[in-house]
Amino acid sequence: MLSANLSGYPTRPDLKVIREYIRAGGENPFTTGVKRAVRDQIAAKLDVITDGQVREIIPLIALSVPGITTNGEIRIENRLGLPRAPVVAEDFSIAAKECGDRAQVKASLPGPISFASSCRIDPKSSYSSNKDANLLFDIASVLRYEIDALRGANARFIQIIENSDDIHDWDLFLELLLVLFKRVKTPICHLVGDISEAFIGLLEGAATAISFDLVAFPQNRSIVNYREEFLVHEKLTSLGCVDASTSKQESIDVIERRVNPFVEAFGYEAVWISPSETLATLSSSSAFSKLKQLELVKRRYAVKSL
Repeated sequence: MLSANLSGYPTRPDLKVIREYIRAGGENPFTTGVKRAVRDQIAAKLDVITDGQVREIIPLIALSVPGITTNGEIRIENRLGLPRAPVVAEDFSIAAKECGDRAQVKASLPGPISFASSCRIDPKSSYSSNKDANLLFDIASVLRYEIDALRGANARFIQIIENSDDIHDWDLFLELLLVLFKRVKTPICHLVGDISEAFIGLLEGAATAISFDLVAFPQNRSIVNYREEFLVHEKLTSLGCVDASTSKQESIDVIERRVNPFVEAFGYEAVWISPSETLATLSSSSAFSKLKQLELVKRRYAVKSL
């Protein structure tokens, strides 16, 4: 069992801090935010951390993509080209350097469907809508460019995040995963929403680890019924078992009750545990406490497995 942060952490600099940096110089506040996020996650004794997602990733990537304008909104006006330069690997590299060998650093990106949903399609563009398969594959190529840069920075764990409600063609989604995850050592797919019925199809996909929320979507607990299929495909499952939607602390027993059926069905070593969603909306102290809960749960299972 590994404990992992899902994505964000509350160290994104505010506008006042950014303005002060522009005026007086010093260390880039986004760099400072990454380092603080890394230090907190390591202090919480996580096995897999993130760079804290201190920047808004979709607008950041969009800035460097030919065919997209970002004047007040992300607007697709022409056929997309590859980014002029990769942008996501910079924060990953800062996190990896700050982390050293104390934990693994996971890179996290939006999936192509989430990216497309964030954009406005110009009627004069070659794409018919946000759901146009040609657009989704072109965005997958853009994200693949970022992923290749992450691989060049020695990223082993690379995750995409999609909302299951936005996926209307699961076969198409699995094809997109093939484009994204070619040659990635440990590809991870986190799906927001109810994936209880889609899970068996996802086992055929390119993701090594399938991540989902057990807090807001308790129906996902029925995934344990796919025990035999899961074991055949030798996947990992990452369970969003700590409620990240509120600063309120749950008991460790409540969290463990969410995790237990999966450990019993899939095995201790095939299960990761994580927050149910990004921690970026919480205070730093609340976010840190949520991560500490993961360590306590993991410690309990480590004792049981002896």
